[in-house]
Amino acid sequence: MPRIRRILLLGHTHHDVGYTNSPRIIDRMHAEIVREVLRLAAADTAAACDPDRFRWTFEVARPVLNFLRSATPGEVDALAAATADGTIAVTGGYLNMTQLPDLPEFEAAYRALERIRDAGIPVRTEQHGDVNGIAWGVADTMLDAGLDRLVMALNPDHGRAPLTQPSVFWWEAPSGRRVFTLLSTHYGFGEEWGIVDGDVELAEQRILAFLDGLEARGDYPFDTAVVHAGNDNRWPTALFTRVVRHWNERHPDRPMETATIDTAMDALAAQATDDLPVLRGEWADWWAHGHGSTARDVAVYREARRFARSAREAFRLAAERGEGDPALATVLGYRRGPVRLRDGAELAEVFDRVDEELLLYGEHTWGSWETYSKPHSHFTASHHNAKAGFAFGAWDLARDLNVEALYRLAASGDGAAATASGDARVSGFAAASGVLIANLGDRPRREAVEAEVDGTRRVTLVAEVPARSVVVVDAPAPEPSPITGRVIEAGRYRAEVDPSRGGVVSLIDRRTGRELIDPDLLHGLGAVVVEEVTEEGRSHPIFDNPKNFNPAFPGPAFERVHAGSAAEPAVTETAAFTRIHWTTELPGILTATHTLTLYRDLDDIDLAVHLAKPERFGPESVFVAFPFAVTEPEFLLETAGAVFAAETEQLPDTSKDWYSIQHAVGVRGRGTAGNGDDAILWGTVDAPLVQLGGFHTGEWARTLVAPAGHVNSWVMNTLHFTNFPASQEFTGTLHYRFRPAHSGGLRDAVARFGADLALPLPARAYMGPLGR
Repeated sequence: MPRIRRILLLGHTHHDVGYTNSPRIIDRMHAEIVREVLRLAAADTAAACDPDRFRWTFEVARPVLNFLRSATPGEVDALAAATADGTIAVTGGYLNMTQLPDLPEFEAAYRALERIRDAGIPVRTEQHGDVNGIAWGVADTMLDAGLDRLVMALNPDHGRAPLTQPSVFWWEAPSGRRVFTLLSTHYGFGEEWGIVDGDVELAEQRILAFLDGLEARGDYPFDTAVVHAGNDNRWPTALFTRVVRHWNERHPDRPMETATIDTAMDALAAQATDDLPVLRGEWADWWAHGHGSTARDVAVYREARRFARSAREAFRLAAERGEGDPALATVLGYRRGPVRLRDGAELAEVFDRVDEELLLYGEHTWGSWETYSKPHSHFTASHHNAKAGFAFGAWDLARDLNVEALYRLAASGDGAAATASGDARVSGFAAASGVLIANLGDRPRREAVEAEVDGTRRVTLVAEVPARSVVVVDAPAPEPSPITGRVIEAGRYRAEVDPSRGGVVSLIDRRTGRELIDPDLLHGLGAVVVEEVTEEGRSHPIFDNPKNFNPAFPGPAFERVHAGSAAEPAVTETAAFTRIHWTTELPGILTATHTLTLYRDLDDIDLAVHLAKPERFGPESVFVAFPFAVTEPEFLLETAGAVFAAETEQLPDTSKDWYSIQHAVGVRGRGTAGNGDDAILWGTVDAPLVQLGGFHTGEWARTLVAPAGHVNSWVMNTLHFTNFPASQEFTGTLHYRFRPAHSGGLRDAVARFGADLALPLPARAYMGPLGR
């Protein structure tokens, strides 16, 4: 007798915001899919218990959320009734998300589920399709949102699944709580197997082979198999029910029935045994290298998040301090006041729009299906324009909110700034002028900030700001003219730059005598490294088909060169810092300007790298290198809601060639005592991808081999075969901050360091009260 005695067929549409058509069209279409599903359900005359009755799962929540905005009361009642009788299920993931979003974005997505539940529609399960991972900390946020089951119908192209597909396990969250997880088959098998189109003969053949494979395994303890009937943005039909009828006529000993994802997970959960595997750690996404395919847009998206968080906290702080007299507010930065002060309802509506735009950008479809086969087509260009529009739309709205929030903050309370040190004005900042700086967090902070004063002059200053407070400090005097030099000293550091090696070749912590940079490399810290395929590597199958960049075809062989120059660096000294500035280039490929800042009274070191790179086709990568001198390193990485140790706190076979982080990395030697500054804290503002311990592109490694404590910021790449752009131009500045740290308590320090980069101290020119 067959061990698999029940087959559950899931009808659904895989939700891409784009890919098969423009995001502008697809997003609207999915809301109409809800109405079509209701029509198909109403038209089905089969009894509720019939195995071939039309049943459907909405793979993500956004279509239902959009539907509810325009639905009639009768339509809402129909959807609620269909979910109550098991005909329809709505899942809890907002969209099929990448690892770009941080916890606030996921929290906003899960808050939106209340609109669905308020309509009488239960949401119990989260489903992800296509993407190869999800941030570990999201597991706790899912559970807090009432979602304790996860279905990952991942697409293993370009990566690997952590276990054989399908498998069932408990995914243990950072808190120790667990999510019941189905690592399902590729969602697209439903179309490949003829199920979606009702090709009953092909479907029977493929499902039989699938069941034979399941029964041959000793690690699948269930008598139930789950089969997907869906593919990219497919308009729903009931054709898949034909497969059920045909199958049951031919295989009565292994009956098939339609199901929703909720009933399927109920069936598996009922059979779960105590020895079900428990996996703990980050589900690091192999597809995350796509975050480097649009470096400019990703940087805009990340700045939009900072603006949005800053605005939310500034509004809260202004309310805590008391609204004050708006007439006392000052002209802040680029926009002259007074601003139009919006009421709470309008502000809430705009913040909701920001959340929506951020989530749409953080979703997993970057481009059209023909980005590589037709890189110059209008369709490809239009799709990228629409996708980028989500990032820029969020940026526009969040930037505007940030201005109003700081304007209100400047006018809040009685107009007196909190006590501040140094040259801060403390006697009523409504009458002061200079730079207004806010600390919107719950910890006092002393750090470097930048602001624009006198119209266009950009200044750097060090400010100490108590928690939840505002200060105004004098704008620094214009900086002196630079002098040439290769060595600078300030505060606890001494740095030496060699432009021919691209960057900083020595960085001494004078407090401990420790050299922070690995001396055994041709390039220095902050060097721009370009990675291209060697001449021998051009025989690799990737040049026959770009899809052949995957674990089945390791490689190709890469060569790496760093940008360099013979020009002497320029050094600027002020009362607060010493700064060294140098230029490098790779003729015909890119030019770069680098600025390293050492502060007299801060442990932080800042590096800014301005890149100008023209469009190029073919496999290439661009890195900014940070070769820290740490042997036998352990890397602690900050992702959404968690800090995890690379390699040891990851699900099996998840990405180790590259990682997408939020902001911070901690690097420490495994044998360090933890009683001194023997570790490194490193942070990125604009570019989320890193490779650890060296360069690993194309290794598809099962184990992270990282003999040295190098953190390579992977700024951009063109290593894709679809969806992502085939080339990119980039002109912009990348910002990094790092410092020595204690290896003891490093995990908490990484979280704090990342949180500070996510919510920096906002600083704006403050030019005195209005009307004075």
